[in-house]
Amino acid sequence: MKKIISDIHNGIQNSRKTIEFLIKNSKWTWVGDYPVAVVNEITRIKDEESLKKLQEINFFDAEGFSKHSYTTKEIKYLKEHVPSAIKTAYCLCLKKQRNHDYNFLEKFPHDRWKKVTDEDNFEALVEFSKFTTDDDSKIIETALRDIMRSSKEIPSLKRIGFVWIVTLPKTINIIDILEHYFGDNHIFVEAGRKITYIAWGDTLANINMRYFVNTPS
Repeated sequence: MKKIISDIHNGIQNSRKTIEFLIKNSKWTWVGDYPVAVVNEITRIKDEESLKKLQEINFFDAEGFSKHSYTTKEIKYLKEHVPSAIKTAYCLCLKKQRNHDYNFLEKFPHDRWKKVTDEDNFEALVEFSKFTTDDDSKIIETALRDIMRSSKEIPSLKRIGFVWIVTLPKTINIIDILEHYFGDNHIFVEAGRKITYIAWGDTLANINMRYFVNTPS
């Protein structure tokens, strides 16, 4: 993970388009807006317009279930036309170039989502958050926990490294949150009135979410 963090650190320091920098300057493969889940069953789509767009591409079979494999073109269609039918991650770090379709699998027949499966090629999940002076420590911790909780629900992401990039005004102190969830595994980049932290865990599953910094009201 140290080399991955070093690459991300260099990307943030040297470019406003971090993912593009990583694609050009890192030995790993980086894919932004990576699809991590697709809707599993037709009954989960409540919006008529979304349902119509999915039916136009025969998204559901005769029994009302989505398929397990999708081309890059199909994923692009979902992102552009039916975003409610797909979940994406900010970025995935892969061991090697992708050369096949995206594959998804549900755990139980009527799950809400089919979840991405390609853990042999996954190296680390990268998520990004941005906050303003209107956001307090409780809002920030809740956002982080929501990201980690939803990611832990996907087995292929739970097993890999996790990186949280968070940008916020220097006036907001989140060191207690970073130390609580990531220990000493966090660094920062300062730029003007803003600061960007990079925090990480070697394995998402091992990040302890049992306790809070800010006790929920």
